[in-house]
Amino acid sequence: MRSAVAISYELDDPAEAANQLAGSIRGKLPMGKSSVGILLCDADTDGAALTGELKKTLGFEIAGMTTLAVLDSAGHHETAVVLTVLTADDCGFFTAVSEPLSEGDYEQKIAAAYRAAGPSGGGYGDKPGVIFTFCPYGMPFSGDRYPDILSRTMPGVPLMGGIASDDYDYNRARIFFSGNEYKDALVSIGVWGNVKPAFVLRHVTSRFAERIRRVVEADKNIVYKVGDETFIKYLESFGLKTDVEDPLLAFTSYPMMLTREGGDETPLMRHICGLNPADGSGEFFGDVPTGTLANICLVSKEDIMAACRESMKAILEETNKQQDYKYSTVFCISCCGRAIILGRDSGAEGSILSEMLPPETSLAGAYCLGEICPARYGDGEVSNRFHNCSITFCML
Repeated sequence: MRSAVAISYELDDPAEAANQLAGSIRGKLPMGKSSVGILLCDADTDGAALTGELKKTLGFEIAGMTTLAVLDSAGHHETAVVLTVLTADDCGFFTAVSEPLSEGDYEQKIAAAYRAAGPSGGGYGDKPGVIFTFCPYGMPFSGDRYPDILSRTMPGVPLMGGIASDDYDYNRARIFFSGNEYKDALVSIGVWGNVKPAFVLRHVTSRFAERIRRVVEADKNIVYKVGDETFIKYLESFGLKTDVEDPLLAFTSYPMMLTREGGDETPLMRHICGLNPADGSGEFFGDVPTGTLANICLVSKEDIMAACRESMKAILEETNKQQDYKYSTVFCISCCGRAIILGRDSGAEGSILSEMLPPETSLAGAYCLGEICPARYGDGEVSNRFHNCSITFCML
């Protein structure tokens, strides 16, 4: 597989942006028998028009989503469009759009979209090497459903992607596919054939206080009681103010870390997205399993930058083990919360990744409201998870 990444700062003229992106890609990349494009863009971009223009110009499908900010080999950009093109003679790229997920049997619709992102005939093996997915924000279910449904539908297939974002006005997050936009549908790209993806996931787990308590009452992504307190009382026990207008922004720096007692699984990080004073509960982007041990963390800029550097080092070490496969692009999804915490240093992660990127390797990425990546991948086992406050990598 070969790949290339292009960037444009043209947000107002889709035709001009498409010309810039397509021209850059063509100058870098000879096209193979099968190709696909991944577009990550600022929420002010007319992504429907842009993906439509790119499909006409390049001749293959383009999928993607809006983001808080994008990444390329030069670093972090807040008002830009990044296009990644994957091409190969020995791989097939197959795309699918789900039916609307905001009503009806969303599980069946998600499963159908995963299954549809595959060849109608044989020739590429019995399952994809990886599925990329771009998911809508604000659905009536938690982000855990996306990896959970794939695990039931296509066991053993790694899933990489994220939740569409904007600049925290929560109204402009959209998914795009070859001339169309969606607020309540996901797009999947199945990569079949000779592909050996590598994955790395890192959390920031700095402890704010050693007040670890068990989650004793929860329903999927709603937590009612932690220890002998309501969730809101539990937050207040850390000295945190809970009478806030926007809980997501107010608690961005204070995610909850979840671990299983005696377990060796990667901890889950969860961002608070809502509080209900009536019953003292808290709402999260992802599920909070009953029985897990919870602790509120304080995430610092230094923690984020250290985890970013450690993650990039790990993905490069992992891919260097593969002597019979040439990797060309690092695909990164980081959490919007990390960018917010970095504040004036919002470009720090991008700078680190740019400095560490090997020659002749491309980088593409984005900041999203939730990251989807395997927490474990290898030896024939895959454990896909939905994450918050994390940085995730897939190298192809």
